[in-house]
Amino acid sequence: MRNRDESGQTRTPGAGPRVAVLPGPSRLVRISEGAFARVRELALGEEPAPELTEEQVVELELAGLLVDSPEDEDALVLDQHWEQLLRSGLRSPVGAELVCVDGDRGWTTTLRIAGRFVLVIDQEREVSADETTMRLGRRSNAVLLGLATIEHLGALVRALVPQRPAFTDAEPAPAPEHLADAPSIAQVQMVVVSSPTPEETTVGGGSWYALGQHGEQLAVLVPGEDGAEVREAAPGSLADALCAKVIGAIDHVTAHAAGRAA
Repeated sequence: MRNRDESGQTRTPGAGPRVAVLPGPSRLVRISEGAFARVRELALGEEPAPELTEEQVVELELAGLLVDSPEDEDALVLDQHWEQLLRSGLRSPVGAELVCVDGDRGWTTTLRIAGRFVLVIDQEREVSADETTMRLGRRSNAVLLGLATIEHLGALVRALVPQRPAFTDAEPAPAPEHLADAPSIAQVQMVVVSSPTPEETTVGGGSWYALGQHGEQLAVLVPGEDGAEVREAAPGSLADALCAKVIGAIDHVTAHAAGRAA
């Protein structure tokens, strides 16, 4: 399916934050791509230790990611809670990837499961479209870095996907009885990965589309006898489907760990 948009339209990413707050007990910061790369290296303990520019130090200190060292009053270190959750999240064998497009705005979102916490890494992308294809181009210089809880995973997904009734289950008007025969106005490509070992990796996902004047109808691409076909789905069921796949991925990793321990 294609997105309804003007031919040849391109949007430059990073005009402003798309998400201001995450549901439930959570934290959310917006930092530069370069600063995030350094934070990632610090959390994973990569050697040699990355050097931060003065601008990055100020940026990360203001975001609460760098704090005073308890051992050296003249030094700054990565906040202990952020460091632990970043390390466990980035190394987690369970995660989901979302590629979202809403009109001329596109973004990618990574969700990594770390115990009862969910690490969120979200970045806007440039979108180029013509009459038949849509492409994501260069990344925004800004990264949204967040922490949420697994108990609020469904609400988290609804906050991060395009804010269309088909995805959020907020219906502005009764949906037509039949699936709209029109291009989608927003879409989400979802992939959930469970990887207890490289040899036992499982991948599941799907392609979801918001149709109708306001994006009030939800459609999903499913395998058919003659290839993939589009079927209607209940509004809001994208988040339910992702939660179910994440639970399945967690069960897969847990079963593998139990098998090794037996």
